[in-house]
Amino acid sequence: MTRDAEIEKLKLHAAKDPKALKYLLEHVLDMTEGDPAAAKALNRDIRRIAGEAINAFRLAAAGMRDGEYAEGMRRNEEYKGARKKTYIYGAKHGSFDDYMVACEWRREPKAQFWLPRRAILQGKHGIVSQIENFISDPDSLFLGFSVPPGAGKTTLIKFLLAYIAGAYPDSANMYVSYSDGMIKMVYDSVHSILTDTGEYAHNEIFQNPKLTASAEYHTLSYRKRGDFPTIGLVSLGGSVTGRTRANKFLVVDDLVRNAEQARSPSRLDTLYDDYRNTLTTRTIGDSVKQIALGTIWSTRDMLSRMRAEHEDDPRYRFIRIPVWDENEVSNFEYDHPDNYTAAKIREIRATLDPVDFSCLYLQTPLEKEGLVFAADSLFYYNGVLPDGEPDDIIAYGDIAWGGGDSLSFPIGYKYGDAIFIPSVVFDRRDKFVTKPRVAGRILQHKVRRVRFEADNGGAEYSDDISRTLRTEHHYSCNISHKKAPSTQSKMSRIEQHAPVIRTFYFLDDTTPDGDRDRDPSLPKREYRDEDYRKFMNELTSMSFTAKNLHDDAADSLAGMVDFIMTGNNRVEIIDRRFIGF
Repeated sequence: MTRDAEIEKLKLHAAKDPKALKYLLEHVLDMTEGDPAAAKALNRDIRRIAGEAINAFRLAAAGMRDGEYAEGMRRNEEYKGARKKTYIYGAKHGSFDDYMVACEWRREPKAQFWLPRRAILQGKHGIVSQIENFISDPDSLFLGFSVPPGAGKTTLIKFLLAYIAGAYPDSANMYVSYSDGMIKMVYDSVHSILTDTGEYAHNEIFQNPKLTASAEYHTLSYRKRGDFPTIGLVSLGGSVTGRTRANKFLVVDDLVRNAEQARSPSRLDTLYDDYRNTLTTRTIGDSVKQIALGTIWSTRDMLSRMRAEHEDDPRYRFIRIPVWDENEVSNFEYDHPDNYTAAKIREIRATLDPVDFSCLYLQTPLEKEGLVFAADSLFYYNGVLPDGEPDDIIAYGDIAWGGGDSLSFPIGYKYGDAIFIPSVVFDRRDKFVTKPRVAGRILQHKVRRVRFEADNGGAEYSDDISRTLRTEHHYSCNISHKKAPSTQSKMSRIEQHAPVIRTFYFLDDTTPDGDRDRDPSLPKREYRDEDYRKFMNELTSMSFTAKNLHDDAADSLAGMVDFIMTGNNRVEIIDRRFIGF
C-alpha cells in the first residue's frame, strides 16, 4: 500500500478511532523534511478530524449512559491530545498563530489572551498571518502595525518575543519601548511565558537550552555567556550601548509616552532621531527585520514618518486598523469583556477632540493646525431650514470611477448669502448604483440646478442623469457639466474656496448638548445618515500638511462654490417642452 493510500485509510478510521491520529501524526513527522507543504496540510487535516470528533461528543454527551459516557470521555481526551499536538507541530514549523494557541493550552479560558481575540485579530484582520509572512519573506525589512490603544498589541508583542526566543534561540534580538516601567512589565511577562510550566506550554513546544535571565539588565538568553542575548529589552531613553544588539529582529512597541509628548513636535522629532540614530545603529548586518507595533499619535510619530518615507518600497509594509470601519462597525469587538463595542466607541468619540480621535482610534494621523475644515470651525444646524422658499436649490457632483474614491453629491439650499447642506450622496459603489441614488435625491429635494464635473466621465454621467429625469420622471432640471480648470490643481481650488465653504451650514451630528440642557425633553437624535456621516468624516480630516487618502468631499464643495459664483453667468440649453413653451 502506498503512503498516500495508507493516509487516506487512516483518515477514514480516525473519525471513530483516535488511535489512528497517532499514526497520522507519525506520517506528518516523516514527511516534514522531504515534503513540508504536504506535512502541514496533513497536520491541518488531523486538527480538523479531531475537532469534528470533539464537537460530536459535546453534542451527544447529554444523551449517553454512564458507561458509554465514560468511554466517550476517554476517547475525547485522546482527540484533544492529538489536536494539541497539531498546534505544537505548527508552532515548531513557522506558525505564530499555532504557537499562541498551544502555549495557552492549559490556561483557564477566562485567562487566555489569544483564543478570545483570534476571530478578530486573525480571522478578520489577518494580523498574525501578516507577521508570519513578513518573518518568512527574506526581502522584507519593516512591518508597521498601528491599532487603537487597548486592542491587545502589547500582549501580542509579549507572545511574539517568546516565540522568537523559542524559534530562533541562537539569534540576538531587541525589544524597545518608551519607558523603564514598560520594559520591566514586558520582561516579567515574557520571562513567565518562557519559564512557568504550570501556566504556559512554551517548553513543550521548544526544547531550548537552559535560559539565562537577568532582571537587572532585562535580558533573556539561550546563547553563550558573553554573546548578545536572545532577547534584550531596552527603553528608548535608557542606555543601549554594550548591552544588547540585534542580528535577527528589532521589535518596537509604542515610543510615544503620552498625549503631552505627542503634542510637542520637537519632542517627537527627538524621538524619531533617537530611533533612527541610536536604535538602528544597534543592528548587525543589513537584513535585520524590524517589527513596529503602536498607536498613531501624530503625523510626526515614528510609524507615520516611516510610512511617509517608505510606503512605496515593497520591503516595507504598513497596516493600519481603525477602531471601527466606515460604517461605524467595531473592528475590535472581541468575545471578551475587554473589547470595543460601537456604543463604547461613540462615547469615546464624544469626549475626545476630533483630531485625537482620528489619530488614536481611526489610525489616521492629523495635525490640528493643518486641518482645512476642522470640525469645531464649521457651522451646524439641526435639520430645520429657514422659513420661506429658498432662493435656489443646487447640487454639485464629483464623479468617482473606482480607486477607493467616492461619488460626492452635496445638495445646497441658498437663502440669501447662506448655504445649507441638508443632504449628500457619498458612495464608493459603481455608477449603476449611484445614478439612481443621485436622480432620486434630485427629485426628493426638487433641485433646480445641477453641475457635474466633466472630468473622468462626468459628461456621460450628467447626460444619463438628465435623460433619466426627463424620460422616466418628467422632471425639469437645469443640468450642466464643466471641466475643472486645467491650470488649477484640485488642492488649489479647495484652498481658494475654503473660506466660503466654512460659512456653509452642515447638519449637526446629534442634538447639541446645550439644546438638551435647556430642554431636557429633547430626544438625543441623529441628524446625519450614513452618507452624510462619511462625507463629514472625510471633510473634517482634510489637511494641507498631511497626505490625504481622499478629498472627494472637499472637492465637491469647492465645485459647488465655483458653481454658485459662476453659474448665473452661463447660458444653459434647456428642453422647452418641460418649461411650458
